Amino acid sequence: MISLAPSSSMSNQPSILIVEDEAGPREALRTVLSPYYNLFTVDRAEVALQILDQQPIDLVTLDLKLPDQQGLDLLSELRRKGIEVEVIIITGYGTLQSAIDAIRHGISAYILKPFNIAELLEVINRTLERRRQLRSLQEALQAFGKLWMDHSDTKATIQHIETILGAKNPELIQHAGRVSFYASLLTEHLGLSSAECEAIQLGAYLHDIGQIGIQERLMLNASRSQQEQELKKCHPVIGERMLSGLSFPTPVYRILRHHHERFDGTGFPDGLSGDRIPLAARIVTLADVFDNLVTGRTGLGPIPIPEAREYLRREAGTSLDPELADFFAKVVW
Repeated sequence: MISLAPSSSMSNQPSILIVEDEAGPREALRTVLSPYYNLFTVDRAEVALQILDQQPIDLVTLDLKLPDQQGLDLLSELRRKGIEVEVIIITGYGTLQSAIDAIRHGISAYILKPFNIAELLEVINRTLERRRQLRSLQEALQAFGKLWMDHSDTKATIQHIETILGAKNPELIQHAGRVSFYASLLTEHLGLSSAECEAIQLGAYLHDIGQIGIQERLMLNASRSQQEQELKKCHPVIGERMLSGLSFPTPVYRILRHHHERFDGTGFPDGLSGDRIPLAARIVTLADVFDNLVTGRTGLGPIPIPEAREYLRREAGTSLDPELADFFAKVVW
């Protein structure tokens, strides 16, 4: 049984699409959620796609086992088509691998049947609130892009970012400022043009902005360290996506996507190596690693600058560009 019309007339409420082929869980979800949200319910992936193409949906609850398509395949199709919607997996067939695959597609939560109603409502409310916050963030980023397009003023753009985002994640913003400073130290000694230096300074400041767009994900039978590793691999692509279509210089987008590549090709998201990694990203990677070392963001406590310099030299040719690492170790105080 499917319902192609909202189950309620609460036009100001968020809209949720339930994609579930089993009548019992589908009706349970409808009963629990209908007092609070506009609902659509379907039992097949094909109909879900039709609704998502035609209706503004805020959140999808998605089963992994559907009669006409696997839930992960539907999730891939949503991302391929650029449909921006929050997705919560609710399944009785979960595995660690399916959870990891779902997280890589940007789901918001992964919940096993039978679900706890109170916990489910909490997850949905939290997800929708973060969606609202992310939209506000994206509006702010659009303003930053316009500011850059109108004035190409790195300092003013960074000041606006600090004003908007500082309260959301002050530690991340402080780290961003330091990485931007260290990157500027390096670019000043590399003979780059002023436009290149300013673009790298701005990209360094924005390099981890995708972390603000990452929501808490719930992974089946996964330790915290496993969750953190999977989420860490998402944020470069999320950051690039958040700023896509804005008017920042090309190096900014290259930094966002590639600042976790490693010189030996073992990084992410694309596994680039050597000079295939854009220079701007190699510079910011170096500055990022250095700040993590001297401030203790590695989780091992801060280390003195001389030890940090030696670490950079040891990592030359593996995680770091050897020429840049040697040069940075010489110019940093």
